[in-house]
Amino acid sequence: MKSLSPSEISQLILSVGTHRSERLLSPIEVARLINRTIEAGEKREQIAERLHLNDSTIIGRFLRLLSLPSQVQQLINWGSNSTTLSFSVATEIARLKYTQQQISLAKAALENQFNKSEIVQVIQLHNRSGNPIESCIEAVIKQRPTIERRHLILGELRSKELIVELKSKSQQERNELLRSTLERYIHNISPMSVKLGDGLFLLVGDDRFHNEVMSISDDIEKTITDYLIVELRSKD
Repeated sequence: MKSLSPSEISQLILSVGTHRSERLLSPIEVARLINRTIEAGEKREQIAERLHLNDSTIIGRFLRLLSLPSQVQQLINWGSNSTTLSFSVATEIARLKYTQQQISLAKAALENQFNKSEIVQVIQLHNRSGNPIESCIEAVIKQRPTIERRHLILGELRSKELIVELKSKSQQERNELLRSTLERYIHNISPMSVKLGDGLFLLVGDDRFHNEVMSISDDIEKTITDYLIVELRSKD
């Protein structure tokens, strides 16, 4: 494939068209490589053939991910859990026209653990009614037999030096750093899950956890950043 190295082609083949939970590339990494080779002149049908896919439909789904804002792209994985959006869910969210709508629906998907069918319901309701995406989200939540409310706090790190330092750590090490930092400053209440990504942090918890975190400071992004720096230095 044009503009891709043999290694990149091999990684693509091993990451696409398989149901393995562990893959070499994330969906976004796949999307970026596919986009690069298309920009170099490769046809979608040719890419699908090289990747041993039945047709080029899924190529379009990967490319759709690139329309999502970076803070949503970082949440995408092959499967979903409390801190990630599945590939299928993310491709549906990407159908929304506006960035803020995409962010709102991604946040709601994680907070409420929406499945793909619920995401489709939200988007269809929005398209038919013209109501704000937030009210469509609430309408779909109310259709559930029981409501399990989770709060998601997504913020950006405010220190370039910290971001650079974190790049040398594994995802597990970053997550443990964030969790230990929260335990130092928020007592007796633990988050359901945390993720410390590339310049972003993500916290998921119940009502009590959300209230405690938001009461720490008026500028939670700066405060979490400062706490992480202190915690990191204490481990040196």
